[in-house]
Order: sequence, then C-alpha cells, then structure tokens
Amino acid sequence: MELSNQQLINGIQKGDIAAFEELYRQYYIFLCLIAEHIVRNHSDAEEIVSDVFVRLWNIREKIDITTSIKGYLIKAVHNTSFNYLERFRLIHKLTDTLSNSDYELLAWDSDYPLGQLYEKEIMNILDQGISTLPDGCREIFILSRNEGMKYSAIAGKLGISVNTVKTQMKIALARLRENLKDYLMILFIIMGI
Repeated sequence: MELSNQQLINGIQKGDIAAFEELYRQYYIFLCLIAEHIVRNHSDAEEIVSDVFVRLWNIREKIDITTSIKGYLIKAVHNTSFNYLERFRLIHKLTDTLSNSDYELLAWDSDYPLGQLYEKEIMNILDQGISTLPDGCREIFILSRNEGMKYSAIAGKLGISVNTVKTQMKIALARLRENLKDYLMILFIIMGI
C-alpha cells in the first residue's frame, strides 16, 4: 500500500524507516536526474541526492514542510547541487595555485612526515566518528567496511532488508563525512583532485 505524502512526512518525523524507504524509492531516480542535469556527473548526482536524504533523516524531527514533499526535495537537491559546484570551483582554484613542492610537502607518503601526521589524525577522527554512530548503524558499517561483507550478506546476518542496510550505510557515511569535513580540503590536495 502506497502512503500519501503527508503520511510519509508524519512517519519520517516519527522515525519510521519504512516511510523513509518509501519516500526514497518514490523520488530517488527523479532527484538524481535533476542533480545530474546541474552537476553533469552521474555519480556526483547520486551522492548529492543521497546526502539530501541523509540530511532529511537527520533533521526528521524538526522538518516543517509547508509545500509538497516533492517540492521540498527538489529545492534541497537544487541547493545542494549548486553548493557542490561552488565547493568544486573553490577546490580547483586552490589546487591550481599550488606548486609541485606544495604537493610534495602534503603528499600522503611515508617519506613525508606531514603526510603521516595527517593520515594518523584523520584515522583517529574516523575511529571517533565510527564510535559515535548508533549501534545498528555502526555494526552495519563495520561489517561492510572492515569485514568486507556485501549488503545482502549483512542483511541476511542481521535479519533486515538490503534497503535498510543501504540506508544505514548512507547515514553512516554522511556522518563520517561530516566529521571529516575540515580535512576534506587536505585530502583533495593530497589526492591531486
């Protein structure tokens, strides 16, 4: 049975994963097309839309949607896509001004102590971020990333749906990305993006 938009909003506000998954199923592809039209890259568009859904879930108790949920999601994807383009432009502007010696200094290599320091610091922040994830989310993340299990195997082991595993992984990645946001510029420079 398909829920109305208001039922979906009410369910999400109450933390109903099934309502969230239904909303995701209904709008994900449509929103990816909008984001891809703006950023001109399919994988970036998917990440943008996933970020919008994760943000929606994270603020679910506070959301006050006065227009339609579709309008709300379109506006969120539109804004996130243009923010992405602006960050991308700033990163390229910064990296264009770095010399080869700057790249060598920041290189993530055992020959460069600064690279080792950044790596250690980022790994500590990542470990702290993982420890703050909700229990189920953390367990799914560890099974996927540390033990290399596929989503279907995790779903079978935990007795949950593959969609729930995917949703929890997106939530985990978004939270970890937020923890590392101050280091992303350094990572971009180190990786030469």
